[in-house]
Amino acid sequence: MTDALNSRERFLAACRREKLPSPPAWVMRQAGRYLPEYREVRAKCEFLTMVRTPELAAAVTCQPVRRFGMDVAVIFSDILVPAAAMGVDVRFDEGRGPSLAPAVRSAGDVEGLRDFAAWESTGFVGEAIRRVRAELGEDKAILGFCGAPWTLASYLVEGGSSRDFQNAKGLLYGDPSTFDRLCERIVDNSIPYLAMQVEAGADAVQLFDSWGGSLDAATWRRAILPHTRRLVAGARKLGVPVILYVNGAAHLLSAMDETGADVLGIDWRVAPADAIRQVGARAAIQGNLDPCQLFAPVEVVERETNRVLDEFAAQPGYIFNLGSGILPGTPIASMEAVFRTIRTRREACVP
Repeated sequence: MTDALNSRERFLAACRREKLPSPPAWVMRQAGRYLPEYREVRAKCEFLTMVRTPELAAAVTCQPVRRFGMDVAVIFSDILVPAAAMGVDVRFDEGRGPSLAPAVRSAGDVEGLRDFAAWESTGFVGEAIRRVRAELGEDKAILGFCGAPWTLASYLVEGGSSRDFQNAKGLLYGDPSTFDRLCERIVDNSIPYLAMQVEAGADAVQLFDSWGGSLDAATWRRAILPHTRRLVAGARKLGVPVILYVNGAAHLLSAMDETGADVLGIDWRVAPADAIRQVGARAAIQGNLDPCQLFAPVEVVERETNRVLDEFAAQPGYIFNLGSGILPGTPIASMEAVFRTIRTRREACVP
């Protein structure tokens, strides 16, 4: 069995759960602070300026693909772009993370959010995708994305990141109708936002539920699954594969499978054998090397990359990735080791 597919073909085949001699590979947050060329651009302008300037967003999107040879270029943006388009003031303070104001904590706050026209308010993302396609050509896959309902709702309610999600959970449990309405507004605006990215050239989209693991399985299934399922269904109608990534997903695999997503992204806490047994018969799987393992010596990185590849080798439809976003201080040598290992195995499939 040979591996003569280009990157785009390989990625889309994996999303369709086709058995491949070697998997496609990319890394969450692959365009970011661990790269010196990214830091050079970032030193000259603020983060949101980069996101909202298509030529800059396209340039940093392409940086890791050119350096390491990833199969997928994930567009440089942020899951809070739709929140800003809905009328919330979104800021990124150096060393403190995002802040959103005013926080959305009442029925009136939810109704005060505005619906937005994707090309009019967030067209810079679509233009960046078009530029990436022009830069990389037809051989590489381009991935668009948005935040999943629980994660984006949490940011809006908390007014930023949180450790315990006191306000978001308080709204979910204490005023479920208002929480449901907030999720409805998020999904209503996220589907056209994804449609804009697909129209611009995205080959697939990923939904990031970065905080999904903060909820128990029964609550996620009751309060979050219906909204996530609607978002997945709306995205799938666009004619592209949909990836659902949930951080802390070990207890949520069966619920994730019920969303209808084509690919389920898992973190390093999920044993590959468990993921394959529980969801591998229906969905492709993406993951799940621990990003902290990239701080180990190169020989350890190579060993662990091979281990993940071996453990998922029997899964039809597998995409290599980290179990979470790459960390800012990750050594370049470690990323080189990951993709050298993948490339070596891939080349071994070609006669």
